[in-house]
Amino acid sequence: MTKTKPAGSNTLLRLLPGLLVTVAAVVGLFYFIDMEQLGPALRIADFSWFPLVLVFFLGTLTTRTIAWRTILQERASFKDSFLVLNQAYLLNNVLPFRLGELGRALLISNRAKMGFWEALSTVVVERVFDLGLAAGILLFTLPLVVGAEWARTAAYISLGLVAIGFVLLFWMANNPKQVPKLLERLTGRWPKLRAWLVDKASSFTLGLSALQDGRRFGRVLFWMVLTWLFNVAWYFVLMRAFFPMAAWLWGFFSVGVASLGVALPSSPGYIGVFEGVLVGALSFFNADPAVALAFAVVGHLTYFAVTGILGIIGFWQQGESLGGIYRKLLNRQA
Repeated sequence: MTKTKPAGSNTLLRLLPGLLVTVAAVVGLFYFIDMEQLGPALRIADFSWFPLVLVFFLGTLTTRTIAWRTILQERASFKDSFLVLNQAYLLNNVLPFRLGELGRALLISNRAKMGFWEALSTVVVERVFDLGLAAGILLFTLPLVVGAEWARTAAYISLGLVAIGFVLLFWMANNPKQVPKLLERLTGRWPKLRAWLVDKASSFTLGLSALQDGRRFGRVLFWMVLTWLFNVAWYFVLMRAFFPMAAWLWGFFSVGVASLGVALPSSPGYIGVFEGVLVGALSFFNADPAVALAFAVVGHLTYFAVTGILGIIGFWQQGESLGGIYRKLLNRQA
């Protein structure tokens, strides 16, 4: 008789890679930085800049909401889209397995009266725009920072991979009837997988319809570019509170590195990993490691606080709970 593994052991195994990355990042921070200097580093910061940090951070959330709502073809109100976006961030902050993006699709599907897979495809489109812009930032800043030819080559490769992703999504959006046929050919040896993928493909491609409209595509791109500019702005303004000599290149490079760093497996909320990659990014500018860590900690706490408060408001208005959403997401993963 075959014994099945307990669900708890499976969950722990899936969590293990992220936990190991987080532990490694935290250990590295404690090893390379004198933590006794963290308090003085926080005290030297000029927090008169902080209201402007909040303005730019809210600007990032606002423009991202507009971009995503454009992909949704305005089937959800701005208020609902804004709150769901922050609910997703809250889910990512407290739940494992990066469930926030799946949670965003689940929550907006209820409010916009659309299928889960159609909603999920709109999230995928937005993330592809994110990857493209992040690659663009690294493309232009990495060679300026490190001055090495390999850096430019690596950036071009990253941009090329993202471009391939855009082309694939564009083809899927404009050939929705061909997608199931392609999946049938690719999964011919696995009948169950083929039936499941073909069943979901039609709903998924519906969410890509925004890519069929050139004007809508341009609007999404405009708001996503503005999102990243706001993102760089709040990083840079907060950075100036700790490093008065900081230049805009510091902000652009730090955002590019941070976007790459949080893509690594980690514990919920990217704790330790976010701080580690920012300290590493600022080391290229010979920044004091303790002050860089203080900047990263304040930036991370700002993200937690703002998205957490807005996410809680969203759950309260919808009458949902974190536990309830978590159970629904685990059922969908199964």
